[in-house]
Amino acid sequence: MFRFLRRVTFPVALIGLSAGLCFPTHARAADTGQRVFGQVSIEPAINDANGNSIFLLTPDNAPLPSKSNPAAVAPMYLVLYPTSSSVPANDLNCQPTNCNHLEVLPFPVAGYGTLSDTDPLCKTFNGGNPCSPVAGHDHLVGVPSTHGDFNVAWSVKLVLFTGKAFGDGTINTRITTLSQLTTLMNNNEIFIADTPITFNCSITSQRTYDRGTPVTINVP
Repeated sequence: MFRFLRRVTFPVALIGLSAGLCFPTHARAADTGQRVFGQVSIEPAINDANGNSIFLLTPDNAPLPSKSNPAAVAPMYLVLYPTSSSVPANDLNCQPTNCNHLEVLPFPVAGYGTLSDTDPLCKTFNGGNPCSPVAGHDHLVGVPSTHGDFNVAWSVKLVLFTGKAFGDGTINTRITTLSQLTTLMNNNEIFIADTPITFNCSITSQRTYDRGTPVTINVP
């Protein structure tokens, strides 16, 4: 998933998503990082209704952007954690070292820290434009079995912490449900940045994930 999110700037930096079949399963607590198998990639994600772990599958050659009707689109929330968060990075769905997308925030955000266009991270992962470092991120999605907002296509939304969240320690609590997102937004502790990305998504089995080869990213 997010195969072309690298080395270009926002919003172009958020390009490269698609998917296939849907079979919900639970992931183990230690599952983190993208894996590849055949012509697909698989990543852990979170059921936004109850916080349970699942897996997402993305075929390499899926249409981008999705050709679905705009009415048949559901949100995918990517919660990005700053490097100062005490949430263990190894618990997150993706880290800069094991997923080939969003190794950095493609635009500077207060609190996360601003890196200049000459910083190696920005040069490597953001086309030489200013960026912010991250510890990693989670993918929150709706699942049919728990009556979540699930549809043919997904619209990617970035969930970012505000200055208030940095001040009161909310950055140290992992967000795993839509209910949490709503409460934190109402409290002005997070904000959501829309992206131009819409892609066809799927939920697949843990067995598929286990068969994949882990992705390794060289982070400067």
